[in-house]
Amino acid sequence: VNSQQVVVSSRWCPTPEQLQSLEELYRRGTRTPSSEQIQQITCQLRRYGKIEAKNVFYWFQNHKARERLKRRR
Repeated sequence: VNSQQVVVSSRWCPTPEQLQSLEELYRRGTRTPSSEQIQQITCQLRRYGKIEAKNVFYWFQNHKARERLKRRR
């Protein structure tokens, strides 16, 4: 019996459209969105693929941190 296991990634992989939208929001000045803004952004980005509010929250947090690191170098 050939039993193959399918490994499902628990990690969120943003679609190119989701990334483009998030980067555009960041460029326009959204750095720390409120929980209400996060919900709105999440709803808009669902058109392009699976996404949860925590993905949006952490994306902004990580993007801000990476920008700070780049500036320090």
